[in-house]
Amino acid sequence: MNTSANTIGSCCEFIKNELNDLYPEREIHSLSDLIFMNVLGIPKHEIHLEKERTIENTQILRIAEIIKDLKSYKPIQYIFGFTDFFGLHILLSPDVLIPRPETEELVKWIIDDHKGKSPAILDIGTGSGCIALALKKNLPQSMVHASDISDAALKMAKENAEMHNLDIAFFHQDIIIDNLLIQMNKSLVNSVYDIIVSNPPYIPLKEKPFINRNIADFEPENALFVPDEDPLIFYRNIAHFGMDHLNNNGHLYFEIHENSSDEVSTLIEKYGYGDIVIRRDINRKNRMIRCSKKNE
Repeated sequence: MNTSANTIGSCCEFIKNELNDLYPEREIHSLSDLIFMNVLGIPKHEIHLEKERTIENTQILRIAEIIKDLKSYKPIQYIFGFTDFFGLHILLSPDVLIPRPETEELVKWIIDDHKGKSPAILDIGTGSGCIALALKKNLPQSMVHASDISDAALKMAKENAEMHNLDIAFFHQDIIIDNLLIQMNKSLVNSVYDIIVSNPPYIPLKEKPFINRNIADFEPENALFVPDEDPLIFYRNIAHFGMDHLNNNGHLYFEIHENSSDEVSTLIEKYGYGDIVIRRDINRKNRMIRCSKKNE
């Protein structure tokens, strides 16, 4: 980047020219806003008023580094090390998935269903902790536990919880192994929940070549993909786990692949769950499912 082109206006042109063949115009505009907000500290609504503002050389060099990363398809959230989720500042690293808007919709569904209540909640595969944090923040009387197979993810989730001063118990759990309780913190072994929620891996490995590079090349593979021969492996194991660890009339909430709603619904029905509801996201895709454990 030419350090003589040192105004916000010229920098906008630089960003547009560098990314024009790689990203849609609307996304370039959004990326530019994020860059100026985070590198220069300019509120989004003021950027267009600051076109003639001079940028320091150190800031120009930082912007050039960001553009280089973006040209390799590295997600902007990993470049800055954070994102926003349901009104919360969430720290991120390539060890955890980047939270998506449809996951916010899942969280809102749970909050709307349980406003004013104090449910016991378990978030399986917590990653950055975004779901657990948003639920605890918006259902403050709830008891929230969260688990993950990744120690790096658990470390980041704990850091996010501490940053927001939210009381959440985290523990290591491999939901796929036969004896689930071996992996659970001893103090949590006998826990029974009103809500179990999960956004598990659900993309069949055969779809990887068709996934955007900013996802396939950078986000943790074990949090994205499932074996082609058993794409519902996590739903099956979590449904099985829920039969022993959900209260009667307790709820399972899942984020799902847009093409697997019927298969997931059939699977959880076979386990004895009822009141199955499939919900579409803002893009009218079947992306969420809720069911309840029937009285024994």
